[in-house]
Amino acid sequence: MSYYIFIMVLKIYALDCINIPLDVLLSSPYISELEKISFDKYKNESTKKEKIASSHLKNKYIGKYYLNEHGKPMSDDKYFNVSHSHGRVVLVIDEVPVGIDIEVIREVDDSLKNYISNNEEKNYLKDNETFFNLWTNKEALVKADGTGINKTVNKIPGLPINGTREYEGKVYFNKTIKYKDAVITVSHQKNEDFTLEVIEEVI
Repeated sequence: MSYYIFIMVLKIYALDCINIPLDVLLSSPYISELEKISFDKYKNESTKKEKIASSHLKNKYIGKYYLNEHGKPMSDDKYFNVSHSHGRVVLVIDEVPVGIDIEVIREVDDSLKNYISNNEEKNYLKDNETFFNLWTNKEALVKADGTGINKTVNKIPGLPINGTREYEGKVYFNKTIKYKDAVITVSHQKNEDFTLEVIEEVI
């Protein structure tokens, strides 16, 4: 007798806007004229590109959304979350509360590594990639919870990198992958494993 284990697949929609000209980003059919005007307040081009890319993804795959009291984008009929880092913008959609974090792997000070880590996590840290594995696990978790970082960072559970943890009385499963020069972690409010599929968006 054969047994099949079904593992949920969560899709990550990714848009790398570093090398996309502003006028091309703004030509997206999912960006309204009102939004185009609102982007003028961002003087830094990289920040402006990320904001446009984020709006493109949310408008295309989510539609109507609003911000909760903690500033987290919400929808009435689905759960989703967005993250960006150095021109990479990602969005994930789930059937339960979900959080996502992407971080481009880069040099970080030892003082920052010590600040975010408890004793167990300090033993896990080996290099910059393991730091961002840990950091994205913490960030995705608090984003799934919807409250943001409201306590000392080293008290937010960052381990295991792939697995279950409890936070604020709820159980979450985290999954971390390497994506190009970045690390992505997704956390969802369900004690159930899943896989991640990255879909690269083109404008």
